[in-house]
Amino acid sequence: MRFNEAFMTASPTRQPGYRHDIDGLRSIAVLSVVAYHFGLPLPGGFTGVDIFFVISGYLIGSHIYGEAREGRFSYARFYYRRARRIVPALIAVLLFTGVAMALLASPQEFHDFGRDAVAAVFSVSNITLYRSIDYFRPAAEMNPLLMTWSLGVEEQFYLLAPVVLTLVARLRASWRFAAVAAIAALSLLLAVWQMRHDTQAAFYLLPPRAWELGAGVMLALWRAHHAAPIERRHRLSTEIAAWLGLALLIVPIVAYDHATRFPGLTALPPVLGAVLLLHTDGAFVNRRLLSNPVATFFGLISYSLYLWHWPLISMAHLVLETEPPLAWRVLLAALSVALAYGSYRWIETPFRQSPTPVRRSLSRYALVMSAAAAVTGSAYLAGGYPQRWPDGFVAQAAGATATPSPCLANYGVTAPRLSGDCVATGGQPSLALVGDSHASAMSPAMRALAGSASLGYEELTKSSCPFLQAVSRAMTRFPQHADECAAFNRQVMDRLLARPEIRVVVIGGFWRVGLTDDGPYASMTGAAGTPPEHLRQGLAASVEPLVRAGKRVVVLGDVPYFAFMPIKRVAACGNPLRAALNGLPDHDRACEYGTAASMIEDPIGEVIVRDVARRGGATYLDPRQGLCDGEGCRFAARARMLYVDQQHLSAAGAAMAAAPMAPWLTGRIDRPMAMLAPDG
Repeated sequence: MRFNEAFMTASPTRQPGYRHDIDGLRSIAVLSVVAYHFGLPLPGGFTGVDIFFVISGYLIGSHIYGEAREGRFSYARFYYRRARRIVPALIAVLLFTGVAMALLASPQEFHDFGRDAVAAVFSVSNITLYRSIDYFRPAAEMNPLLMTWSLGVEEQFYLLAPVVLTLVARLRASWRFAAVAAIAALSLLLAVWQMRHDTQAAFYLLPPRAWELGAGVMLALWRAHHAAPIERRHRLSTEIAAWLGLALLIVPIVAYDHATRFPGLTALPPVLGAVLLLHTDGAFVNRRLLSNPVATFFGLISYSLYLWHWPLISMAHLVLETEPPLAWRVLLAALSVALAYGSYRWIETPFRQSPTPVRRSLSRYALVMSAAAAVTGSAYLAGGYPQRWPDGFVAQAAGATATPSPCLANYGVTAPRLSGDCVATGGQPSLALVGDSHASAMSPAMRALAGSASLGYEELTKSSCPFLQAVSRAMTRFPQHADECAAFNRQVMDRLLARPEIRVVVIGGFWRVGLTDDGPYASMTGAAGTPPEHLRQGLAASVEPLVRAGKRVVVLGDVPYFAFMPIKRVAACGNPLRAALNGLPDHDRACEYGTAASMIEDPIGEVIVRDVARRGGATYLDPRQGLCDGEGCRFAARARMLYVDQQHLSAAGAAMAAAPMAPWLTGRIDRPMAMLAPDG
């Protein structure tokens, strides 16, 4: 208890109206987020951000509305308080992370950091992150500034809330709550709609998230006019509401996981739970559980802890080839708490207590933020400062930059791209490549092979959409994708069958992905069956009509799938610190080959695809023949990257994988169909 009292001497607990239980609520929010990010058993811990949104809406709404009603609201004072609350710790974290990235990050990683740091300074990181997300970007867990997306949402709310609430304060008293409720309802409806059409927008952007902040604002308005003092409230109903609120927080934290369609309606329980607990001050839950010294401690450092924990675990993900072991995660979590306490004690508190006049402080904050943006943003302008790395690595890493084919249809698209270089013209005999992004990655090599066989070439591919008929993938992140993919494949099949000049059809795919929980294969007709059965049925329904139509059909096996990011291995070979952290073997082969133990095999999918090709009269070709030997498979060769990530080939990798196929295409394409064995 003495430690807690000493800790709180420089805290806002001295301010009138301070509520210990709100810091306790913050502790639930931040600890659930930290546990989730560090891989501890709270799979729904991401809902802690929604709790933070409600708290912010309530506190900011109370402040603005209270002053606006009295006619004394000042935009300058409001933004001064926001700046001294947010900016100092954020700048410290950005600079610390920038130094660490300068030591460890590859040029591309440092370049991306510079872009995201500038976006964080100017409160638009949620927009930048939303716009930069695509199929081929590295996992979000390797972005050390990803946590700033929620700050972007809140800071954009801070721009709009004063305007809205000062206008609301001018309305008749009976209309004010309804006005805010209407805005929140529209936001919730938008969130529900976007969860069906653009889940990334629903997650990252303010409009579909505003209702969560608005719930806190609504509580602030209601309490301003209708809430009875604590001593006059009905005791039993208050206690029930508090326990219900706590349950509405805890159940999602424990029960939700990465497969939960979130946010949208699934965010209602934590939002409602936070609203109830904000209103039940005086209940046992608030007085005893949320106001205990440990909860208050973590609540007070919650902002700094939220900022510091993510760069630490994210850089571990960025540098290490495999998931950080439990010992690392526990150590980094403890370091996060220590840094958060230091940040709160020696950065947040002194700046919040500064007596500097408002306008002078705002000018200084603007200057500091501009300087921080210039320093961190220089990494973006300088291309990640490639001078920090050996020239050979810089050239090699350039080959790992994904340049998706313009013919690869993205999510939301239901028709193949039939313009430019995507389709053959002139009516000459042609080769068509169909399938998902794994097929598209083979496109440069397939185009070259078609040209060497005097064939026209077209590519009809779509992300996450293997060429299956009446079978698709149900993806949580993209609820409409299954229908869109099925419609896409129907149109592709119609085109292939309607054009006799398409003589050869090459089908490629990431076959194993639909055999997992990440968008499993499902029948579009409602037929029962397991994902492997659906794969067999859907591929057979694609192969057999094409063979009957006289097409030569080639089914490609999948390329090796590495359990690590190949560019990480190459980066470790070029950076002694990264090599030491990964325990990299001291021989050159490790910098180009992955062993069998470091690859994720697909025995079920491979057998099904090979068997369907054989039974359906198609030819099965295995890209592994060009990439693998008896000891492992290549991801790099002679200073060239063969992969852009764990699963997609680069143009150089596609050429190497396709090399064994060249004799078949160039030497046999004009021979009668009967002279070819069905299995190749």
